[in-house]
Amino acid sequence: MVKTPTHTYTPEVLADWERGKLELLRDNARRLGAEDVLQMCERELARRVPQTPRKRQTGSEHAEGDVVTGYHFVCARGRGVTESTDGRFWSGSWVVAERNVRESLKYGAHLALHETKAEPSYRQGEIVDYRRSPRDMIDKDNEGIEFLVQETGQSYDWVGAGAGEKGYQWSKRSSRGGLARKGSE
Repeated sequence: MVKTPTHTYTPEVLADWERGKLELLRDNARRLGAEDVLQMCERELARRVPQTPRKRQTGSEHAEGDVVTGYHFVCARGRGVTESTDGRFWSGSWVVAERNVRESLKYGAHLALHETKAEPSYRQGEIVDYRRSPRDMIDKDNEGIEFLVQETGQSYDWVGAGAGEKGYQWSKRSSRGGLARKGSE
């Protein structure tokens, strides 16, 4: 005597299911001894391309030796910015790696201040110098970097994929000592 299935699962129905839901049904079928459902699930899972874990985008896609050629900061209403002389200004204190800043100066890096990441910069220019300075807020680092910037009128769109208040534009060094291509973090 042929046993009539007590379910409505068919290969066509299972083909439309997400992998996780299908795997759950397979596990339950195995546990409950529903051999026909178990076989349909296993056939469908075998038919699909194996899942490979997705690479998580961290926003730090740069290689050893790359140079930061653009620093972008969210800085509401010029907080911490002070005027200098001859069209220059100090950026306020930011936590950045000093070794990156030293290299950036050799390649004419720019700094751009933004109200939000969605808006073009409201103040920007070429970095001409820097100094270590105390942070004016409670932070794990009590010292930051303050940039001296020669102001320009050219605004910049936000660069950087991170979730924080800063974004870096990275450039690769070419074998001739210059810069080869640009990327962002």
